[in-house]
Parts: sequence; C-alpha cells; structure tokens
Amino acid sequence: MQQHAAVFRSGENLRAGIKGIQEVYESFTNVQVVDRSLIWNSDLIETLELDNLRGQAATVINAAENRTESRGAHAREDYPERDDKNWMKHSLIWLDNETGQTHIDYRPVHNYTLSDDIEVIPPKARVY
Repeated sequence: MQQHAAVFRSGENLRAGIKGIQEVYESFTNVQVVDRSLIWNSDLIETLELDNLRGQAATVINAAENRTESRGAHAREDYPERDDKNWMKHSLIWLDNETGQTHIDYRPVHNYTLSDDIEVIPPKARVY
C-alpha cells in the first residue's frame, strides 16, 4: 500500500497495487493458526488483524483507482483536477472477503441541512 497507494497516486501505480493485493488474497490460503490455546493467543489475533488489513487494502486501493479525479486527500497525478460533474457523489464499495474482488456503487451527495438554523455550505476546491 505504501508503494502503490501513497498520497500522490497514478492509475498505473494503483493498478499494479491492485494486482499485488490480489496476489496477497490468493496466497492467504497458506496462512495457518498454529497456536490453539484459548488464552493470550497472539497467533490468532495477528491472523485476524492480517485478514482485516488485506480487506481494508483491497477496498482502499480499488476505490482510489476507480475515482478519476483529485479531491481532498485523494491526489491523482494523472487526474490533478477536481471533477464535480462526474464525481460529486459518495462511493460505496463491497468486498468479497474470500476472493478479494470488489463491487463499487454510488449514492448522491445531499446539498441540504436538516435544520433551518443554518445555511448550506456549498462544496468547493481546497486551495493552499
């Protein structure tokens, strides 16, 4: 993830990272929990943490490769501009934890408040 999905990203590098994460998924069948104790089983805990991290890595890198714009902390070198026309939406991602495959869908951004006490603050590009 540090090599292929750092803060400044490119589609080519993200695709290479996706391939690497897929290889991690395929190699996970070789992972075993040898320690069978029920108290202070660090082998089990570390295996569960590894399983969680590979799922997080798969969702983050696939979502980053899918979003062809730069927005907030997501900076694509090959798409340096924010693209509200195509990307003013929330990305939702589902993971098949057995295969590492993902499915991406979207939901709209709601530009309204739940109270009349405050005005809507329209989104705008961050500038530094």
